Amino acid sequence: MNRQSAILIMLLPLILLSCGPTPQAGLTPVTVSLDWVPNTNHTGLYVALQKGYYAEEGLAVEIVSPADPAAALRAVAAGRTHFGVSFQEEVTVSRANDIPVVSIAAILQHNTTALVALRDAGIASPRDWEGKRYGSFGTPLEPPVIQGLMECAGADFSQVEFVETGFDAFPALVNHQVDFVWIFQGWDGVQAEMQGVELSVIPLLGSCIPDYYTPVLIAGEATIAEQPELVRRFLAATTRGYEYAIADPAEAAAILLQYAPESDAELVRRSQAWLSPRYQADAPRWGQQEAAVWADFSQWMEEWGLLPKAIDPQKAYTNDYLP
Repeated sequence: MNRQSAILIMLLPLILLSCGPTPQAGLTPVTVSLDWVPNTNHTGLYVALQKGYYAEEGLAVEIVSPADPAAALRAVAAGRTHFGVSFQEEVTVSRANDIPVVSIAAILQHNTTALVALRDAGIASPRDWEGKRYGSFGTPLEPPVIQGLMECAGADFSQVEFVETGFDAFPALVNHQVDFVWIFQGWDGVQAEMQGVELSVIPLLGSCIPDYYTPVLIAGEATIAEQPELVRRFLAATTRGYEYAIADPAEAAAILLQYAPESDAELVRRSQAWLSPRYQADAPRWGQQEAAVWADFSQWMEEWGLLPKAIDPQKAYTNDYLP
C-alpha cells in the first residue's frame, strides 16, 4: 500500500491515536504527527522514544497518527503539533499555497518508490503501459509522473486507463484488477516477496523524473522561529534513533513492533532490514538534504502545472538543526 499523501491538502478533522509516554515533570511536551499508521519509515522515532533519547533532551514526546494523511501537515502548519512526517511533493505544494511548513530532515536519502507489474504480465518498460490499467491513488502527482516516464520511452500516455483504487492499489494488482501500480519497495515490495508474488519493477527515478525526498520530517515556520532549541533537541534525539535503526535493524524492528503490535511482525522485520541501510545511504549524515534535490523537483512540478506559483526551494528545507 503506497503511503504517498494526497498533493491537494484538505482540511479534515484530526483524529489522534496516542502512542507515547505520559508527560513527565520537568520535560517539555512535544507532539509528532505521522503521515499514516506506524511503519518502518517511522522506526527511528520509536527507537528514540523507547531508548529515552527524547527524555535525555528534556522532551516528553507523543507520537500520533491522523485519520487522514493530509491532516498531519495541516496540524503542523497550524501549530497543533510541533513536528510531522510528510513528503517533499506535499511540502512543495503547500509552500506554493502559502502554507508555512519546512522540511527539517530527510528520513530516506533517495526515493524508494517504483512502478510495478506482475512479472507474467509482460510489462518491462513504460512503453508496455499502453493499453494497460493503472491503479491510481487519485493524487495529482500520478498523471505527470506516468506521462513523463511514457514520453521518455516514446509511448502514448493517452492509451493508459486510470482506475481509482485508493490505498488498495497493491491488492488490486495482485487480484488482476489493474495492470500496474506505484509502490514503496520497502513495504509492498517486501510484502510481495513474502507472498511469492514476482514483480517487474520499473524505477521511478532517472533522467526523466528527478529524485525527491519521501518521506521527510517537517516543522512549522513559527515553531522554527520561536523554538529553535526545541527543534535542535528533537532532531538530536531523532537522529540517534535512526542511527540506532541503521546499526541494528533487528532490534529496531522489535522496538517498532512494541508500539505497533497489530503489524505483521515478519513484514516489519524484513522491511526494516531492507530500509535501514537506505535511511542515510550515501549522505554524510542522517537527515541531510541537498539544495539541488529541492530545486530540481520543484522546477519539474512547476513545469508540469502542479504548482500555482514557483517556490523558493531554499526556504522549503533546512539542515541547520541537524546535529
